[in-house]
Amino acid sequence: SRWSYSHKLFNGIMICNNCNEELIWGGDHSYEDYGLEGEGIVSNYTCANPLCNVETIIIYTKIEDEIRDE
Repeated sequence: SRWSYSHKLFNGIMICNNCNEELIWGGDHSYEDYGLEGEGIVSNYTCANPLCNVETIIIYTKIEDEIRDE
């Protein structure tokens, strides 16, 4: 099973739900890179706080057919 992580934004900056520090974007990959079906983006982030026990946050964003057609 996958952990669910609901991220929050503050002035456009992703914030760690555990310690409220900034999340640092590590990169984006395609669903195909992760062996997932469909089209989407897999983004990874790390917490800027070295004392936080959150290691890596991965956010899956599916690209819906309606969005691609626009």
